[in-house]
Amino acid sequence: MKLVTLMLGSLLVSGAVQATEPVLRIATDGTFPPYSMVKPDGSLAGFDVDIANALCSEMKAKCKIVQYDFDGMIPALKARKFDAIVASMAITEERKKAVAFSDKYEGGYSSFMGPKGTTLSGEPDAMKGQKIGVQMGSIQENYARDIYGKAGASVVTYGSPEQAWLDLQAGRLNAIVVEIGVGVEFKKREGAAGFDFFGPRMDDPDYFGVGSGIAVRHQDEALLARINGALKTILANGTYKQINDKYFDYDQYE
Repeated sequence: MKLVTLMLGSLLVSGAVQATEPVLRIATDGTFPPYSMVKPDGSLAGFDVDIANALCSEMKAKCKIVQYDFDGMIPALKARKFDAIVASMAITEERKKAVAFSDKYEGGYSSFMGPKGTTLSGEPDAMKGQKIGVQMGSIQENYARDIYGKAGASVVTYGSPEQAWLDLQAGRLNAIVVEIGVGVEFKKREGAAGFDFFGPRMDDPDYFGVGSGIAVRHQDEALLARINGALKTILANGTYKQINDKYFDYDQYE
């Protein structure tokens, strides 16, 4: 009888521990296809979402992925509204002052998109007087304002790349600046045949960093170590490549 009681007590204690296991809250953008988007049923999907789920699986962590506006993610992370950001966030020196980053989990670069056959070269002087659309709070915004805004271009901000893309299609913009993977996704859309990339490759590390990482609070060193360990594993065991190939026909890590 004592043995049964002890066993039941052990099970109850074990169940209580499991029930109170903290949930790792992860934020993503949700308006940044193919990295993150909201499906018709309201669920989140995309490269970043799959990477987050793969990391959680490897860490054996219970996770909840939530959508949050990119522009406010870092302040919200610091305010403990969630525990990590998986949102193709570039690792820049400025952002490193506010948050800690994991090792790189993707690379990429940015480019102009505009009407196919445009005579614009994409050089700063050539963009004087042109309207350029960018996502608010993004590295593309910082770059466009410093390089093109100071040369006389009008930089117009949007809540998402999707909104900027729609205004480009409607003729309200001369160009948009997007991460290359987002631009490739737009080119698959109906009505996109009249638009293409142009101008120089944008990858100045002073603006675009050294790839994208997963952001956590500076004090969460143990969590960061777990994330980096899980990231190394999924890069080595083929999980990362499987996710990559689901969304891209090139290596997104490079």
